[in-house]
Amino acid sequence: MVRLRPDDVREMLQILEDGINLIPKLDKMDKIRVRSKIRKQDSWLSTVSDPSIDMIFRRLEERLSAVFSLYPFGFADRVNKIVAQKLAHFRSV
Repeated sequence: MVRLRPDDVREMLQILEDGINLIPKLDKMDKIRVRSKIRKQDSWLSTVSDPSIDMIFRRLEERLSAVFSLYPFGFADRVNKIVAQKLAHFRSV
């Protein structure tokens, strides 16, 4: 049973958090709320067994649909690429 390592989960979530800075017109409180939503994804990402790229990305999009709609065009592709890199590391080990 393969699971994501805690540092891989943190890195994926950090990329989502860094993307908040790319969202125009968010005030400080909105940024705090969005960061909180992103950080809440840590628990389920850490417990997913045998993750696939599509499954992880779709679940992130579902759970953070309000956040993904705020990101600029192309950011979701970047997140998908990072998830693929993290999971490719597991498949090669």
